[in-house]
Amino acid sequence: MGLTQVAASSLPSSPDGLADRLAKAGDSTYIFFIVDNDAATGQPWCPDVRAAIPVVDKYFAEHPDLSVSAVSVGSRPEWKDPTNSKVWRSTWGLGAVPTLVKYTRAENGILQEQLVEGDAANVRKLAAFTKSV
Repeated sequence: MGLTQVAASSLPSSPDGLADRLAKAGDSTYIFFIVDNDAATGQPWCPDVRAAIPVVDKYFAEHPDLSVSAVSVGSRPEWKDPTNSKVWRSTWGLGAVPTLVKYTRAENGILQEQLVEGDAANVRKLAAFTKSV
């Protein structure tokens, strides 16, 4: 299936809100945080995102048992805006884009692990991160 882009507004107010999507302990879902396309080029404004999208899309298309959604953090000015970036950084724990986050339901809440920037474009690191062979 690959990447399915969803609106940021469809996210719960925090990662803990993902519990509804994760029925039991050990269930996981992935969110791939990316950026908007540049109006002039039609491509993501961040070069790391441009490099990672096709790799992540292909990887998840080859692993249909894994659930992934892509969410944009916005345009370059929006990402750089301290008010907007504070929400992404403090609430969702993002320090950079692209970031692939694995959310796993645990007995005491939602655990999260991240694969950040260039690592998201590395198939071996993706496989290790998703624990797929």
